[in-house]
Amino acid sequence: MKYRQRGYRDTDRKQERDQDRRQEQEAREEARKVRHAMHRTASVVMRCADCGHQTPGQIEILPDTTCENCGSALHNCRNCRYFDTGARFECRQEIPKRIPSKTAGNFCDLYEARAVLDATGKRADKKAPNPRDAFDDLFKK
Repeated sequence: MKYRQRGYRDTDRKQERDQDRRQEQEAREEARKVRHAMHRTASVVMRCADCGHQTPGQIEILPDTTCENCGSALHNCRNCRYFDTGARFECRQEIPKRIPSKTAGNFCDLYEARAVLDATGKRADKKAPNPRDAFDDLFKK
């Protein structure tokens, strides 16, 4: 278009701009659908507060249970679901006295393992897709 000042064929430019915006929005929406379409698995796990090693959330944590990775005690305050640094005695439950070491194993009766949802992006199917096919699908018209 030769002249870009206001008022000169504004409707044509506005229509072109609106059409471009719609196309960009559709492309973004399509890319979002493709990105989120991958099926992923998620499982409940318990993470060690010291090293982050994951253990299945279904196992029972006894006072003498240790982490497979680092060997630290799993039955401690930092691995408990009631641990809160802002609460009294750093526990959201009513406890009679403060437990001095939050990382050492203890025999607290109120202990419940802090379970978290592990959704790290592992694919649900075991078969890995062919990278060449994925690339071709990306640029298919």
